[in-house]
Amino acid sequence: MIRKRKHYREIVRRYLDHKASEEELEVFFSLIREGKLNRHLRTAMKRDENDLLKQFTGEEERASGRWRTYAIAAIICGLVVGAATWWRAGHRPITPVAPAVTAVKDMAPGRSHAVLTLQGGKSFDLDSDSKSTLTLPAGTRLVRTAAGEWVYTSPVTKEATVLYNTISAPRGGQFPFMLEDGTRVWLNAASSLRFPTAFPGGNREVFLEGEAYFEVAPDVHRSFVVRVGNEAVTVLGTTFNVNGYPDEPAIRTTLIDGSVRIERNGASILMHPGEIASITDDARVDRLADADAVGASVAWRTGYFSFDQDDIRTVMRQIGRWYDVDIRYEGPVTGELFGGTIGRDLSLMQALTILEKSQVHFRLDGKVLTVLP
Repeated sequence: MIRKRKHYREIVRRYLDHKASEEELEVFFSLIREGKLNRHLRTAMKRDENDLLKQFTGEEERASGRWRTYAIAAIICGLVVGAATWWRAGHRPITPVAPAVTAVKDMAPGRSHAVLTLQGGKSFDLDSDSKSTLTLPAGTRLVRTAAGEWVYTSPVTKEATVLYNTISAPRGGQFPFMLEDGTRVWLNAASSLRFPTAFPGGNREVFLEGEAYFEVAPDVHRSFVVRVGNEAVTVLGTTFNVNGYPDEPAIRTTLIDGSVRIERNGASILMHPGEIASITDDARVDRLADADAVGASVAWRTGYFSFDQDDIRTVMRQIGRWYDVDIRYEGPVTGELFGGTIGRDLSLMQALTILEKSQVHFRLDGKVLTVLP
């Protein structure tokens, strides 16, 4: 067991240093899938605190390929202000400076929260204060486990009419739950999933708005279909993420394990593990097989913002959803591309202070966050 843990830590190190082989990438993604990545990151990234602080203040020279390692290490170990750090692609880590965010009141980070809406319109809040068991029409139930996950159960039925319920995670919320077939779903902020009370036969079909991470229960006889916008993502049993927010320029599917087929307007794309497929409204397709981009796409599921050569508008869309603030821009918008990782457990002011190390500034007034030059 000790030898296996050392092996995992070495794979994490090699991934962070951009040296992982194809086989090592498969193991890395399996750690993400099994929820074990954070533990191995903590162990793999343990360093002496003084060495880390020297790295961030520019007192120690390192090869550029290791800057990401130290940045993530600081987030995990809590050695930098706000238990996170920030860096701009292609530049050295920036020396910490005094916060310059103009604000009246800070905003807490998002939390686990959702609303269940039945087909008839009745709704229930789902959070830590809710009842542990909700009894719903047609014999269905929603039960909260000791681990805090909500599990949807339904009696086997052959009824022709299937009712649809919707679980919605609001801005400032996210929500994990399990469908009646055993498929696990994590909803990101400002997202909803519409699903049937049971999957009696044929394909298992759900309807997504926003973003969700799926671990699909295998069933060789019934495909699992996620409909988002004009796309249909079809699998038998696999792990993947779909980002289909209306304000994003493309629907982005990230495949961690298994295989996925995306269909749109009669065209079909077959994806393989470690790939990202982005399809715009005008049907332009962009396929990418990049470990950093894949990791950034699913980082939210394990509690992080992760940016990989993203522009400021992409960064701020994520900030706006998680902290439930409206984003405005004043003056010229920076053309810088950003890379880095920030813990989603930080308050808004802590996150903005980290972002300001990249020479972008903010003004917070109530729930309106203005980006300044």
